[in-house]
Parts: sequence; C-alpha cells; structure tokens
Amino acid sequence: MSTSLPVTPQRPRATPMVSAPRRNAAGQLLKKTGLLRGAGEDISMHDSTASKPQHRSMRSRLTAQSKALEAVKNKAASAAPQKATTIKGRGGTPPDARGPIRSRLPKRTQNADVSVIQTWKTVIQSRYNAQARFLNLDNLSTDPELLSRGIPFNKIRESRELQVIMKVASQLEPVPVTISLAHNGLDGSHIFSSLHRYIPNVVNLSLTGNKVRSSKDMEIFAGPKWVLTKLRELILLDNPIYEMALAQGKIEEYRKEITRKFPSLEILDNVPVPHIRLSIAPTTPRIPLVPEAAKAFPTSMGPNAIATDIQAFVFNFLQRYLAGFDTSRPSLHSAYTPTSTFSFSYDSTIPPQSRQRGVLYKMPNQRKLDWSAWHSAGSRNLMKTHGSLQDARDRLFTGADDILVGLGLLPTTKHIVAEGEKFVVDTVQMDLGAGPQLFITIHGEFVEAPGVIDGIRSFDRSLILSPAPDGSYAKQNGWDAMIISDQLNIRSYSSHESWAVGPMSTQAQEIAAVIASGSPMIPPEAYIQV
Repeated sequence: MSTSLPVTPQRPRATPMVSAPRRNAAGQLLKKTGLLRGAGEDISMHDSTASKPQHRSMRSRLTAQSKALEAVKNKAASAAPQKATTIKGRGGTPPDARGPIRSRLPKRTQNADVSVIQTWKTVIQSRYNAQARFLNLDNLSTDPELLSRGIPFNKIRESRELQVIMKVASQLEPVPVTISLAHNGLDGSHIFSSLHRYIPNVVNLSLTGNKVRSSKDMEIFAGPKWVLTKLRELILLDNPIYEMALAQGKIEEYRKEITRKFPSLEILDNVPVPHIRLSIAPTTPRIPLVPEAAKAFPTSMGPNAIATDIQAFVFNFLQRYLAGFDTSRPSLHSAYTPTSTFSFSYDSTIPPQSRQRGVLYKMPNQRKLDWSAWHSAGSRNLMKTHGSLQDARDRLFTGADDILVGLGLLPTTKHIVAEGEKFVVDTVQMDLGAGPQLFITIHGEFVEAPGVIDGIRSFDRSLILSPAPDGSYAKQNGWDAMIISDQLNIRSYSSHESWAVGPMSTQAQEIAAVIASGSPMIPPEAYIQV
C-alpha cells in the first residue's frame, strides 16, 4: 500500500521588478551621438544582420527621395535619344564621340622657361664687373636685350623675375658684393626678401628710384630679426620712405630707424653714419691692419695750368665757343671738322661735399632740376649702356652735321664766364703724329634753362684742338683752331671752392669743422647732425 507524501502548498513567486535606467548626463550624451540606444543597448555590440528599426517619419522621407530620384533618371533616359537626334540633325558630334577637351590657353613649355632664364643669365653676365665684384642692374625696363626677347620687367612679373635675377646673380663667380638696382620702381619687400634668400652677404646696395615705402619692407616674414648682416652702404634716395621723411622734416628719425634695421651700416644715402663708441682704453696697443688714410692733401691747389704764350689764345677760344653754345649753337658748325667727334654723359650722383654744405636746401631752384632731358638726349655713360656696342656707337656724334644735331638735343644753358673764379682750365700741348694739338680740360658751372628753371649744374669738358689751316672752313669763319674731339660730362652741382687756390681740404676736415663749430652746414630738419 502506497502512501503519498503530503503536498505543501507553494507561495506564488513575485515577478522581480526591473527599475528604469537612471538618466544621467553621460547616458543622454551617448544617446544623442547614437552610441547608445534604448535599454542600455550599445550600438557597437549590435548585430550587423539585424534589421534597423526606423522611425515612421524617416521611412516617409526615404521613400519620397527614392521616388524623386527615380523620376529624374527616367526623364533623363527619355530625353537622351531626342538630344542625340537633334545634335545629329545639326551636323554636330555627340559628346561621347568627341575627343578630350583641350584648353585654348597657350601652354608654357619647359623650353620657353629655359630660354627666359638663359636670357637673364646673358643680361646679368653682361652687367657684371667681376674685377670690382659690382653688378649693375639699373633701368632693367629699358634693357635692349630684354626688350628684344619680349621679356617685360613690370609690376606683374616683379616678384618672380627678382627671384630669378638673384638666383642667377648668386651663381656668379665671384659672388657680387656691390649691387645697384636703381631706377627700377621695385617694391621694397620683394627686394629684401630676394637678397636675403640668395645674396645675404651683399656689402653695398643702391636702391635709388624704387618703391621702398617703410622700414617694414626690410623685414622678412617669419625670418630672422636682422637681415643683410654685412651691409655696409645703403642708398634709398628717391624712394617713398626717404621723400616722406624729407617732406615731414623727419630725416633724423628716418636715419635712426634704418640704422636700427642694419646695425652694420656705415654709410646711408652717401652720408657717413655716426656710431657711438665707449672711451675705454685698450689693454694692449691697437695695431691697425690697414694704414689710416691721410686726412690732408700733401700739396695745395694751384691756379690754371696754361702756358703763358697760349693763355690768351685759349681764353679767347673758350669764351667765343661757350657764348655760341649758350645763344646760337648752329654757329659752332664751322668749329668742327667732317671727322670730329662729340659725346656727352651725365652723373646724377650728388657729391658728398654738396650734401655736407646743404646745397640742395640753400639753393631752392636745385630741387626743380631733373635728368630726364639729358637722358632722352642720348647720354653715353658707358656704365649705363650695359656693354652694348651698338648703344656706344649710336651715342657718338661724328662729323660737324651730326654733332650739330647732338648739340641741339641738349637743354639750354648759360655760362657766366665773367665770374672767372667759377672756372678752372688746364692745357697740355702734344703731338700724336698728326701735327701739334692742344688738349684742354675745363671745369665749371652753368645755369640750366635760364629764365625757366634757373638751376645750376657743374660740368667737365675735354677738348682736343688742332690749328685751322689757311683757307679752311673754320679759318674762313674766324676760328683759329678746329675741334677734333669734344667730350662733355654733366653732374650735380658742387661748389667751385673745390679748386680755390690754396690748401685743399678733405671731407674729414670739413666734418671736423662742423663738429667744432657746433652748428650743422645744413638745416637740422633736412639732415641728421654729424
């Protein structure tokens, strides 16, 4: 007989309650970024094969987009045959049958670049004096070689061409230490960045007639504080930075700012830069590596060097010639022969002594003068013809007729010969196998464009005279001598005191006299006191 165990009634189990996840800031941020879904589900652990639930609004937008895309495709497919038929009917070529699209712009070939660089090498080499290590890059926009090759040097190409120029110049042997970029209208920042990159050891630099506007043009972006650390001489005349300082009477501030940029600078705008030196006695005697230059000439200036027996003849000839040059240049035709030569040149550099004396500010008409008339007349300055033999030939006037044309191109003048102390004449008698000849040099001054400008220029003139034979064209017109050679050099005004009879003073002596007197020779607003 079996017995059954009593069944103990069980209590119903309570279903455990799952509390809702705590909504903290971190969870909300993960949900917003899509890394966490509802009920703590990590999106990185989700099965890739599982279907992704989408919101009803999301499904509606996707359905609408797919329908719109399908409509566009159907429309394009139906329009394609019609477009091809239209093109074929017009005699055109379907787009898929055409070749690759080619640009109508001319391509710059590598050979063209090589030709341009080779031209620059030729130009720079012709302008380089290896013996003096001097590179003359004045007036590049008028260089005949560049013009003939069709390589303009203008504002658009300025930065690129300067990089090419300086890179080619840095390859010269020996590397140039003196560079002149005068009268090119170049931007200052381009100049200094190119020099700093390719020729950082330049010693003497002329930037006359460019567009250096401020001292910031001399800074290199993200570069060193000091550039061109070996620069000894710098010329910034006829630049906006200089002209503005001059107009505002801030020349002293201008000079201080430039010398701060270039601590090694010794000469600025042809004027020495004063340096402060501590008066500390050296422990050992200093032995100069180079002997100190003489501060006084060993001889005195003498009077005109003319032999007594020909003095009257020389003075009478020059007085008549200069009077004709001022009033009636055609009357000088008979003074030349069919084989005579004439040439002239000008030097626009202002002499340092003239700057010390303040000529430009004490003589108001001097600021009205410019060199454009002399330049356009055909100056034969061989330092600016860039070694061009053709230019040298074209600017040499030969024969009386041609010389008369050359004289007519020059500005009007007035030589005040009555003031004899303003002229000095030296003569030498010589015989070069063609009979006796007389070599005359005359230094003096004249008024340019009298009654209009009234500015004063200085000049040097060299004449070779030969006796006029009886019955010759010159003799018939009252000339006792004929001019075989005539060379005229025009320069900025310098006082006639330079050839005053007596002891000759040097620039160092003049500066010492300024310091001793305590007053500058030129106005303080125009120039820093020495």
